[in-house]
Amino acid sequence: MREPRIRILFTVLYAGDEYTIQTFPGEYRDLKTLIEDKLYPEDFGQCGGMGRCATCMVEISSPDGYSGALRRNEATTLSRMSPKSGNIRLSCQVEIDSELANTLVSVLETI
Repeated sequence: MREPRIRILFTVLYAGDEYTIQTFPGEYRDLKTLIEDKLYPEDFGQCGGMGRCATCMVEISSPDGYSGALRRNEATTLSRMSPKSGNIRLSCQVEIDSELANTLVSVLETI
């Protein structure tokens, strides 16, 4: 018998609007790809997911805390941008998994 797919439901805040997003593990490569596909933000993710440009910065808030591991160039890029919060991430480096469920993802404006 086939196992049921685990549904991941979370909220994205972009340009003052709130969107409820439903996805599944493996449906998208990363959070940046999902946001681009669902919301079409301009000038978002200019380096194509390399973790270098910081144009895909998001803040992830969760009642249980979000602790997804930093990947590739993310730590260096974030330190250069000096984010004010430990919840700031590069969406191109955030894996779509069950830890994203019930979070609030705020798409941040880049300078």
